[in-house]
Amino acid sequence: MGIDLNQLKTFFVLAQTLNFTEAARKLFVTQPAVSHSLKKLEAGLNDALIGRRGRRFVLTDSGKVLYKACEDIFYLLERTEESIRSRTDDFLGSLRLGATVEFGASVLVKNMRPFLEEHRNIHVDFEFHNDLLPRLLNDDLDVIVECRDYEDPRLDKRLLFQEKYVVVGAPDYVRRRKIRTPADLASCTLLSLDGNGEWWKRFLRVLPDRKRPDLSTLIEINHIRGMINAVKEGIGIGLVPRYSVSKELARREIRDVFPDISIVEDHFFIYQKKKKAGLEKHRAVISYLLSIKPVEFGDF
Repeated sequence: MGIDLNQLKTFFVLAQTLNFTEAARKLFVTQPAVSHSLKKLEAGLNDALIGRRGRRFVLTDSGKVLYKACEDIFYLLERTEESIRSRTDDFLGSLRLGATVEFGASVLVKNMRPFLEEHRNIHVDFEFHNDLLPRLLNDDLDVIVECRDYEDPRLDKRLLFQEKYVVVGAPDYVRRRKIRTPADLASCTLLSLDGNGEWWKRFLRVLPDRKRPDLSTLIEINHIRGMINAVKEGIGIGLVPRYSVSKELARREIRDVFPDISIVEDHFFIYQKKKKAGLEKHRAVISYLLSIKPVEFGDF
């Protein structure tokens, strides 16, 4: 059949993105070069691989068959390259580790130095983003830490920890507002990731109906770290993941307003593609992440 491996790689990247401009960026070539490579591959196969549905590019039936074969081929090549490298220069390659923004910035990088020092044969790059799954599926990321529960047959999923939330306030704000029970929040300014109070429902649903306060005054702040800083400045009361404020709580810059109320919510999972699960660099980083003590995630 005489398929050119470079043309196959171009098709594989294009099939992942279904965007000629994005494929060209990832391959470090021009957009016309991507188009030319695809046309030559289609001509050699005498079949169309990518078509249009309205304004969108889609894989044809033949394109879907070839894409699945490409996954097997290129992931096998990656495992083979890793095996050869380990026999020669001990370098296992690069790994792109993704995480949600606040978790990545507050917890992940703080705990990665021991891994990086022990595994100098693995180069790790980090990306913090709140829409990680598409980038994992497109191979822009190799491993992600995500608080959403995905059920996808292509994914290998490991539970990392159960996220806990805490209601926090600046000590002076709590004292001046005389906040002692959840009902007292009705007279407070509450900080929320959204403007309609959906964010606070994770707190309200652990309370009996008769003790649920009316959330009348909300300020929307669409970033956890921004919310934490607003709490420290006495702007209002925040509901945040405990891991994100472990330092502030330890330094008593803010207070856990209701320490006797347990607010357990999302689970954090580690995801990778099943086809890449055999890579040694993947096994090493995932094993390390699973070894981190729960206290580092605010589980105390």
